[in-house]
Order: sequence, then structure tokens, then C-alpha cells
Amino acid sequence: MSRDEDDIIAQAAAWHAASDSDDMDWDGFTGWLEADDAHRRAYDEVALADALVGEHRDALVAAIEPVAANDEDVVVRPRFASWQRWAGAAIAATLVAVLAVPQFMQANPELYETGGTARTIALDDGSSVILAPHSSLRIEGKRQERMALSGGAWFDIRHDPSRPLAITAGEVTISDIGTQFDVQQGEGHVRVEVAEGKVQMAASALSRPIALSAGKGVYYDGVRGSAVVAPVATDDAGEWRSGRLTYSAAPLPLVTADLSRYAGVSVTLPADLRDRRFSGTLVIGNGDTAI
Repeated sequence: MSRDEDDIIAQAAAWHAASDSDDMDWDGFTGWLEADDAHRRAYDEVALADALVGEHRDALVAAIEPVAANDEDVVVRPRFASWQRWAGAAIAATLVAVLAVPQFMQANPELYETGGTARTIALDDGSSVILAPHSSLRIEGKRQERMALSGGAWFDIRHDPSRPLAITAGEVTISDIGTQFDVQQGEGHVRVEVAEGKVQMAASALSRPIALSAGKGVYYDGVRGSAVVAPVATDDAGEWRSGRLTYSAAPLPLVTADLSRYAGVSVTLPADLRDRRFSGTLVIGNGDTAI
């Protein structure tokens, strides 16, 4: 590991430790996270390692703590060099635990699927997901921190810096610490709209992640590997829950995917219309009509 990588890990550990403080500098933390992709990766690794070590602390201590053979054994305080070797062993054991625990102590994946109606999913930490009709959500991780979405969903996530959430939808990965946002995926396109807080969206085709705050949305075109960020009314995010769909220059393939999911209307787009965009509001209140 290079000195720069060491420094980033140290910074991530410092931010993670500070997150429990009442005077945590959340603006500074957000700026640090968004300054470099390596910062977010390092923070995620530190948070995961801390959570795993905390959960399995007793087993780790038992594995590395020296045990006296009998009551007459003499405990000798090690010199600095010996302490370094012991600390190195402890760190190595911890790293082994961090790497190995997910392999044999992973919680069983949870799979949720919907038919013609939405479903509310309550997460263990008090967060919730409203899974849209004709959609599926796979949840993995001991802390339910990894999700894979096909279709649409509204996310209401509790703030917890030690549990960064990663959601994949098609080719897109959305990272979140705590916020409210909507995700719609279909026909190679993904739309993310943020009603509260901040999220980060990334895709391998994009040169860098995109940070979205409340009142911002992004359309990702999986065919072209491009993304367009635009303002959205926070009340419009996830409004499919109340029977409406509002669009602003949305790709037509995404609109037709929504019509199929929410109104049961099947639309086949001719090739020459797939690049067109649509702005307006569709009323899908009873699932039988779209106006």
C-alpha cells in the first residue's frame, strides 16, 4: 500500500470515528467523500471492517489473546519490537476476519417481487423501501447494505455513516448514507430523483460518479453510456405512489417502461422514436388509464 493510500485510509478512519460525535462536521465529511472516488471506497472499507470486528470482537480476542499455561506462568512485558510483531499479528487476524467473515457468516439473500401492486419492505434498521408493481429487489449483506433493483422503488433510508448502502439498477450503482430518493429502471435507462439528502450515482461508462442533492435527478442512458442531470420538484420524486408520473425531457423508452409497470399499458417504440424525449404528467391512478 502506498503512502497516499495509507493517508486516505487514516483520513477515512478519522471521519468514521468522528461520526459518533455530536459536533461532527457533516459538510466537511460530505466534501471529503465527494472529492475523490478513493475516499468513498476507503470509508466504505473502514465502516465495514469496524462493523465486522465489532460483531465478532469476542472471537477475535480469543484468537489473538495469549493464554497462560498455568497460574505460575510469568508474564513478561514485551519490548517495542516484540509488541510490533504482536500488533502485526492482531491486525493480520483482524484483516483475515474481515475478509473471511463475509464468506461464511453472510446473511441469506432476501428476494422480494411484486405483481400488480406495490409492497412496503421494512429494513432491520428502521429504513423502508416501497417496491413498485412488477418489480424485484434482492437484498444482501449482514446489515442489508447491498441491494439489486429491477423495476422501480422508493427508498427512505435512515442516516447511518457506518452502513453505506449500495443499490444496483441495471448498469448503475447508487450509493447512499441516509436520504429519500426514487429509482426507476427499464429498457436500458435509469432515473434517480432525490427528495431529501444526497446520493451518488456511478456507472462504468461514466468518467466519474455524479453527486445528487435534494431537488436533483439524473437520467442515465445505458445505450449511449451518458447521463443528464436536471432539477426536479421534490414532491414529484416517487409520485407514482399517488398515481401520477411527471417527466421532464425523459427518454421515451423509460416512459414506456413506466407505462407498462404502473398502468399495464404495453407500448412498442419504433426504432426512430427511441431517441425522442417526453415532458408532461401521466395520471395512472387506477392502473387502467394513462392520461
